[in-house]
Amino acid sequence: MGKATFIIGADMLSRCFRTEESRARHWAQQAVDLCSEIEDESLTELIEPIRKATDELERDRRIMVIGGERCGKSTLLASIGEYPLIAKVPFEGDYVRWRYFCKDGDATASRFIPLENLSGLELVDTRSATDEGAAATLFQLMKRADVVIAVVDGRSYEASPVWRLLATLRAEERTPACLVAVTFTETFGADSAMKLMETMREFCREHVGTSLPLCFVNPRSSHENMESFRQLVQDAMTQPAGVRAEIRNLLEHAKALVRKQGSVLVARERVARTDSGFLAGIEQEIDYFQSRQRESLQGCTEAYAEAAMRALPSTISKLQKTLGIVLSPVTLIRLELLGSGTERYYYRTLRAEVLEQQEVSDTNFVLSCMSHWRDVRPRMKKTLECEIGEFPASVLEADLEQLRVRMGRELYKPFVDVKLRVSYSKCFSSHVGWMRACCGLICLFLITAGILGVFDYLFFAVMSVMLAGVVWGLGSIAHFVVARKLCSEVVQHSLDLHDKIKNNIGSAVEALLVSRVAAYRRLYTAPRDKVARHEQSLGPLKNKQKDINMQLNAAAPRI
Repeated sequence: MGKATFIIGADMLSRCFRTEESRARHWAQQAVDLCSEIEDESLTELIEPIRKATDELERDRRIMVIGGERCGKSTLLASIGEYPLIAKVPFEGDYVRWRYFCKDGDATASRFIPLENLSGLELVDTRSATDEGAAATLFQLMKRADVVIAVVDGRSYEASPVWRLLATLRAEERTPACLVAVTFTETFGADSAMKLMETMREFCREHVGTSLPLCFVNPRSSHENMESFRQLVQDAMTQPAGVRAEIRNLLEHAKALVRKQGSVLVARERVARTDSGFLAGIEQEIDYFQSRQRESLQGCTEAYAEAAMRALPSTISKLQKTLGIVLSPVTLIRLELLGSGTERYYYRTLRAEVLEQQEVSDTNFVLSCMSHWRDVRPRMKKTLECEIGEFPASVLEADLEQLRVRMGRELYKPFVDVKLRVSYSKCFSSHVGWMRACCGLICLFLITAGILGVFDYLFFAVMSVMLAGVVWGLGSIAHFVVARKLCSEVVQHSLDLHDKIKNNIGSAVEALLVSRVAAYRRLYTAPRDKVARHEQSLGPLKNKQKDINMQLNAAAPRI
């Protein structure tokens, strides 16, 4: 019956190249893991092809039978899979996928086989391909198959629908191994069988466009009779365009990644040998940046002192509103607390203006740092092969905000030094006595008027009320004069604050400017550590990269 019929082999059907697949996946994953240690963005684009190739390699190997109505597809599949249930269990759709385990999460039309030797395989049984809709569905499955077995009834092979499917499959980019299993040839004699074999080969070349392996099979025969065909299917799975091509594809992608890793490490080694103080040069640039900041020290100090003078009119205006125009018990109560309140309001007004000025200054500082960072970034990439990324403006702004809060606290020290709260309190407390006496006298006259009114001494009651009014009027006039005097005294006591801020706040302002540059300098800590880490890990990484490259090259000849 032809050479294709007599194939030696008695092993059970199983997934092939397991060892080679495991080795390729392992070393490809080692190459991917090495990227996280090397830390270079140029390696990222080479990782995704490896992941796709790994996913393709890990999928189940699909063996699929197609054919016409009642040509023995299920019986043949049950025989080569050594699982009789395949031929006995009916299915509802156009196909059924016999599998050992659903590892891809897609259990569509799946049934499961408890045979470990079939782990990693997918045996696809199908209905007749005569129907156009079923043929279209089966064709999509065929494109992802590793072996397609076209089952043909030897008694009517010309009418089989498989020839059209096989011819269409040849136009696809990825073509599975195809076998033609000829059934129902038991009644043929030896001469007739040989003649039929030659006729079908010619028919296959004419309708498919190529010669395919043809085998006469009898799925219902003895176990020994099917071993040769099972071995033929096993050998078809090892075709060069099948799993071997997928292993080679994974290895090629992994070796491309390893080569790129090698070039990155070589560049770092060159940097480690030829770096002539590049980072020291960056530090000098930042030092120059700091010296320029120090030049603005005097201007900042004077600006803060002038802000104290600008905040004073607002404080006096607030004080005048608080004192009011006329004498009242509310004014008396406020007067005892007005020393600390006036000082607190003055400080808050000054701090708000100073922090607003500082925020504008910090914004300009951030823009200057951003410009310098953008200038350093390409130089760092070219010289040290280190990508420092976009300017971390949010990090610097957070540090500057903390410095502004600290500066706001420093502004209160001149208030303490000139004892402004004590001076204010003395001014206000010196007038509490006569105001309390006036308020007490007014209350006494009003109480007296009330008592006299109860006893119908209306004349004396009215006179008492009028005396209370006279005292209130005279007290209000005195209050008005005193309020103006108090405002004038507050101004006099506050004049010392201007000089105190100008002379004593300089150290705090200098610390602010230095800390501001230090905050920018800290942004280079990560790049400096990264370069140092690269130099320290260069030797181990090179050894690891060479070992992975050697293992990947050693895996290739085995397949």
